[in-house]
Amino acid sequence: MTAPTLTATPFATPFRVLDDMPFSLKRLRTYLRERDVGTLEIKKRGSALDPARLRTQLAPRGRASATIVLTRIAGAPRVLVVERPSPTAPPKES
Repeated sequence: MTAPTLTATPFATPFRVLDDMPFSLKRLRTYLRERDVGTLEIKKRGSALDPARLRTQLAPRGRASATIVLTRIAGAPRVLVVERPSPTAPPKES
């Protein structure tokens, strides 16, 4: 489910999409390395990939943290890089 503005609901956890790309192990590894990501939260929706195995393959080693969602869009595997909005900050425009 997507929306142009953040609306609080007890039925879903909101995420703001920062980036979207076709799934490619090499491209994702480069993306995370360029952003110094070492702590990685991996979520999946409709993906057959195993998050524990993917984390091993990515081997994040930086100081920053990130959350990615593995999903399928129009039948193709995609990676969404997301963040949880701050509970006190107003929603950001995309």
